Amino acid sequence: MTVRNLTDSNAYWSDSLAAELLRFLTGRIKCPDIAAELTHDTYLGLRRVVEQQAPENTRAMAFRIAMNLAVDYQRKMMVRDRHTAEEAFDTIAETVACPASSTERVLIGRERLQALHSSLAELPLQCRTVFLLHGVEGLTYSQIAERLGISKSLVNKLLAQAMHHCADRMAE
Repeated sequence: MTVRNLTDSNAYWSDSLAAELLRFLTGRIKCPDIAAELTHDTYLGLRRVVEQQAPENTRAMAFRIAMNLAVDYQRKMMVRDRHTAEEAFDTIAETVACPASSTERVLIGRERLQALHSSLAELPLQCRTVFLLHGVEGLTYSQIAERLGISKSLVNKLLAQAMHHCADRMAE
């Protein structure tokens, strides 16, 4: 193993590695701006690792760091989307259920409920089904996967897609 000069970033980082990571992350995250941020975070993480002890394969380490950052980002977005969807359901339920609400508030609640209904109708059948089984019937990912004959991973992806779609439509 050769000793690398830690101040020379070209020893472990290159434009071609950055470009590969950016392509990888863009494909995974589907957002070039976020992928660029994660590529930068990968550089910072790799730099910290190299400063402690240079790995045998810096490219592999860079991709491992990038993958971990992408997974962390996706988890954070799922939590945010779930929270946004739950918040929208709670607001709608409170508005429609409260008989003392003003007429304006009831109308706003009905419009939001209609917007949610429309956004659900725009979803592919399997995606909508997963969303309703989880959100309305309260089934777990395992129960949904078993009922629909799909993997838990696909349930996770479909639910995230549905939540993201509904959150986007509700924000419009």
